[in-house]
Amino acid sequence: MIARQIFVVDATIVDANGTFNHLSGYPKLFDSKNYENDIDKARRRADGDMSEAYGEMCKVDSRQLQTVILMTADGAMLDAKHIGAIAPLPEPESERESETETE
Repeated sequence: MIARQIFVVDATIVDANGTFNHLSGYPKLFDSKNYENDIDKARRRADGDMSEAYGEMCKVDSRQLQTVILMTADGAMLDAKHIGAIAPLPEPESERESETETE
């Protein structure tokens, strides 16, 4: 029996408005059966795609959070990179007003 592995590259963002989205075209699958049953070759292609996605993310400054991950189809995380962080939510008006009234 020939060994098989499927690698998944996913790229997500939280945009300037706080909306979560997958980048267009993601997630992408790299199945060793499509690479002459060569697991190492499928992994290299997945690594390359992850690197390209991260490189493109490094050129965009308008997003709160950008993340690219590489995992196997069974959920084993192999690599992850991210830029930024999700901005905290502003306090509701009623909480700010009551704080100023008590001071």
